[in-house]
Amino acid sequence: MSNADLAKQGHPRGLYILFFSEMWERFCYYGMRTLLTLYLVKALFKGDADAALIYGAYTGLVYAAPVLGGRMADQFLGYRFAIILGAILMSIGEFLILGGTESWLFLGMGAIIIGNGYFKANISTIVGKLYKENDPRRDSGFTIFYIGINVGALLATSVVAYVGETYGFKYGFGLAGIGMLLGMLIFWFGRDRYAEAEGLDITPAGKKKIVGPINYVFLITLISIALVPVCYVLISKNEILQYLLLGLFVLVSYNLISSGAKEGKVWRDRMIALVIFILINIVFWAFFEQAGTSLTLFADRNVDREIFGWVMPASMTQFFNPFFIVVFGSIFSVMWVKLSEMGKNPSIPMKFAFGILQLGLGFLVTLLGLTFADGFQVPLLTLVFLYLLHTTGELFLSPIGLSMVTKLAPSKISGTAMGGWFLSFAIGNFLGGQIATLTGTHGSEEGPQLEFPMTTTVMQASDDVASINFTDWKSLTEEMPVNITVGKYMDIQDWVEFRLAFAGDMNFVDWKTQRSLNSPFTSAQDWLNKEQWNKLGSTYDSILKADKELLEQDPKANVINIETWLYFREAIEEMEGAGLSLPDAYKQHKMERMEIGLNKYTDVFSNIGFILIGFSVVIMIFNKPLKKLMHGVE
Repeated sequence: MSNADLAKQGHPRGLYILFFSEMWERFCYYGMRTLLTLYLVKALFKGDADAALIYGAYTGLVYAAPVLGGRMADQFLGYRFAIILGAILMSIGEFLILGGTESWLFLGMGAIIIGNGYFKANISTIVGKLYKENDPRRDSGFTIFYIGINVGALLATSVVAYVGETYGFKYGFGLAGIGMLLGMLIFWFGRDRYAEAEGLDITPAGKKKIVGPINYVFLITLISIALVPVCYVLISKNEILQYLLLGLFVLVSYNLISSGAKEGKVWRDRMIALVIFILINIVFWAFFEQAGTSLTLFADRNVDREIFGWVMPASMTQFFNPFFIVVFGSIFSVMWVKLSEMGKNPSIPMKFAFGILQLGLGFLVTLLGLTFADGFQVPLLTLVFLYLLHTTGELFLSPIGLSMVTKLAPSKISGTAMGGWFLSFAIGNFLGGQIATLTGTHGSEEGPQLEFPMTTTVMQASDDVASINFTDWKSLTEEMPVNITVGKYMDIQDWVEFRLAFAGDMNFVDWKTQRSLNSPFTSAQDWLNKEQWNKLGSTYDSILKADKELLEQDPKANVINIETWLYFREAIEEMEGAGLSLPDAYKQHKMERMEIGLNKYTDVFSNIGFILIGFSVVIMIFNKPLKKLMHGVE
């Protein structure tokens, strides 16, 4: 059948089953990711930098896992079993997060990481295997598939984001888990539609017995579950992850190039080209993924999100990217086909260069937004145009990248090559977390040095107090887990004292000298005092109840919730404020911090923009040498 006949025939039926399966998987992943930074900062009281590093470690591991997930599917599991296993683990991970503590969050993250490793790389590989080599529909098929990814992201960043921020983070995470279950059911019951793809079934090596009835598939499944707590450690000790990712990059690059060399000079050169594109992709995603960290916090603090009286939740601003993908995805899909027919389709290196150029221009939009700032907040249109340019840049690079990998790699290592491609996302996401710390102008205070660490939990402290049994200890409030840390308790205590003093129009200097933070606990016994514990919890609940009633009467009421306080209290103790009331001093301090924050964000974002524009020019200069290494792959 000629290429023209193939183009008229339409896409394989299985593409649309994979489209909807991936759509719900992305609903699950992006739903959790959309809320993650705000959950860390607002619910777990993490500082900006800590939240960014946790976010970067988590998303980095999410994309590193397909390196192993693709290899296990190639050699043992087959693509179908790997994807089902991944979906189950991801669903479990979302529901574990509902435990409400940092430990449950990290365990849930671990399950999502391992599950994503099996799901993400292998479903993309099946898409590639629905098409024969040199099939002109392949690029268009991957762009359609990419739209599915972003329909899921669109639903996640609108529905899950709104539910999570409006009704509570736990409802958002639970909704994301339900989405993953839907994706798994679609994939399983639609399995006949994509049955022509190679490599779906468990391989002979996977069925091989090890001991008794235990085969390699069973063993790999058990090891996968055991890796969940390993991910827990890597997230909590994220500083060691940089060495792990570097080692994986070197290993995968060596495997790709050596495997290509065994197939001949052409495949060797193509694998060298793939490694170069992996490096370019790392740069792109390190800066693009500011969306989930620095850009979300920027939206929360320095963007006017009011739309005709309704204030858009900060996490919902991530909605613009998938929205523009859905709007422009089909247009780009048709555009590539038309340009190819005209013989004017840009080379893959040039597409990458144009993508990074637009990413850089997007960051420079913040400089334009700064000129229209009012009250140290830029217009919402700043993020609209920023994400528009980021999205068009993404459409030049990402769906084309998926297709490029399947064309550059020999079929026998296609899963490993796709895993290597997703490793570039892993490194990019991890570096993105590091970059986001540059904008972390605020965060919760470290607090005074105690005789026992700020991370000491109720369970740990109760071991040192003979009269206290942890199982009988009650939570500070109904919405809070029992086993909180000293640091979290002191954050709550500081906010309660601030709100009471604020309501009483207390003198600023008097409040500053009387803060409990100035008189830290001296022992576990001092901290775990039932009378003061219950009194703080009761006062905390009464303030929350009063705030809720006020907001029901006036949604625009100026309520200083605990998240807002933890953000703006930084350096307030350095303020003189002589003769000022606490409300007046806070108002003045808040404006100063907003100005500092806005300037810091725009300085960092504009510097990123200029760096990316320069990098895109370098890629353009090396367009021809890269094309030569690709040996005709377009």
